[in-house]
Amino acid sequence: MKRVILVGATDGLGKALAEVYAARGFWVTILGRSREKLDALVADLGSRFPVATVKGVVCDLSDRARLEPAFREALAVTGHCDLFLYNAGVMHHGDGVTSEPERDAEMMDVNAVAAVRLLGLAANWFRVAGRGQIAGISSIAGDRGRKGNPAYNASKAALTTFLEGLRNRLAPFGVTVSTVKPGYVGTRLTAGKSGLFWVVPPADAARIIADRLEKGHEVFYVYGRWALFGLAMRLVPRFLFKRLGPP
Repeated sequence: MKRVILVGATDGLGKALAEVYAARGFWVTILGRSREKLDALVADLGSRFPVATVKGVVCDLSDRARLEPAFREALAVTGHCDLFLYNAGVMHHGDGVTSEPERDAEMMDVNAVAAVRLLGLAANWFRVAGRGQIAGISSIAGDRGRKGNPAYNASKAALTTFLEGLRNRLAPFGVTVSTVKPGYVGTRLTAGKSGLFWVVPPADAARIIADRLEKGHEVFYVYGRWALFGLAMRLVPRFLFKRLGPP
C-alpha cells in the first residue's frame, strides 16, 4: 500500500486530493488545523473508501513549535512515506492599492515559512531513505509579482524556488521533487472573484495532479495551457508589465 502525507487537506483542493488518494487505496495521513474538520474527513473517507487507511494529525501551521512534532507524529502514524505533499495555502484578497501587513505576513507564514520548515524536514527524511517523492502546490501566481497581491505572489515564488533547490539537492539520492502550479481552482479562495477563466474544478485538478505526480513529473501547470500563459507573462518587458500587468 502506497502512503501519502497531505498537509492542508480538510478543504478545497487538499480535500479533493485526499479523496483521490483514498479512492486509489493509499494510506492517507492528513495534517489539518481543525480537529473537528479533520475527524469528520477521516471518518467520511474511511467509510467511503474501505480499501484505504485514513489517519489525521492536528497541526496549526501558524504554530512554529508544533510543526516538527506534527511531522514526526505523521511519520509515526504512517509508518513510512512514499509522497509528502504540501498543499496548505492562504490567499487574502486586497484592493490592489493598499498593503495590509498582518494579512500579508500570514500568507508568507503559511505559504512559504511553514512550507519551508515541513518540506525541509521531509527532504532530510527522504534523503536518508534514498527514495520517495516530495511535492508542493505552488501557483502560476508565483511566476511574476503583480500589483493585486504582491505578498501572495511572493509566497508562491518562494515556494517554487525552494522546491527547485530541493530538487537539485535530492536528485543524487533518488528522491523526486515536484512543483505544481495551478491556475484558477474553483475553491473558496477564488469564490466571488470576477473575470476568472480556465477555472478547474477541485476534483479534476486533484485527479490531474495525482496522475502527473504518479508519472514523476517535476514541474507542471493545471491546466497545462497555463504553461504558455505563464511563459508569455514572464517574457513581457518589465517597463510594460509595470504599466499593463494583470492585477
